[in-house]
Amino acid sequence: MASTDPLTSWESFAHSWDKAMGDEGNDYFRFLELPILEKLVGRVEGCHAIDLATGNGLVARWLAQKAASVIATDGAVSMIDRAKARTDTSQYGNRISFHCLDVTKQSSWDTFMVDTRVMGERFDVITMNMALMDIQDLGPLARSLKQLLKPNGCFVATLLHPLFFTSGAARQIVVHEDPETGQRIVDRSIVLRKYLNVPPARQLVFEGETESPYMFHRPLNQLFAPFFQAGLVVDALEETNFDESFRDPLREHGSRNFTEFPKTLGFRMRPVSEI
Repeated sequence: MASTDPLTSWESFAHSWDKAMGDEGNDYFRFLELPILEKLVGRVEGCHAIDLATGNGLVARWLAQKAASVIATDGAVSMIDRAKARTDTSQYGNRISFHCLDVTKQSSWDTFMVDTRVMGERFDVITMNMALMDIQDLGPLARSLKQLLKPNGCFVATLLHPLFFTSGAARQIVVHEDPETGQRIVDRSIVLRKYLNVPPARQLVFEGETESPYMFHRPLNQLFAPFFQAGLVVDALEETNFDESFRDPLREHGSRNFTEFPKTLGFRMRPVSEI
């Protein structure tokens, strides 16, 4: 089996990811992820923020556009380079800085805190958009969040829905005719064969790619446990999907047509002492 080290894969995958996301993000970002971020982060103006796993900088730029000061981080140097290239300093000034950070390693967190001089500093907002399923060990991340968040600060994350996406759930289509009208009826459902024990799986491959990074499924109890143990609690939860206007009649099997099953899970966490 090929290495499941996400950073190795993302280094080589950065070009394809950046091309697919562009400056404004794809439909998933604009219509599913960004609404969660806007709702759960709330007021951004004047906030001191960190954007983890920034990719090509989509969320970091959004935060900076809202007048936040942002440290944008990613474990893949190639991603940091793409994010820098898409960040116009004439537009954002010095509101965005960049740093390489592997959130799975405590040593990388220690270096980050020294190099960025944030040791003892606290942040209003820490974001991580669509990346929790890409990392193998949540422990260092959870412990560092507790250390870096202000008492009233928040961690806001989105990820592919553990139940309907990273579990490897299959999409099923049943076509039949209404005996009264003769009209064709298409019923869509999800077939879930595993949930508690699902091995790492390749993500969708972009055009021109032969391999893509692995994603790591976690049932909800495993997803939240490291954060609870570190002293964080969930105070908001969102699930989003495309609505009927995004249906694709030419691709009945397309995931956008399965509107009853959320694609994105988002949540907000705060230090336990504030809840």
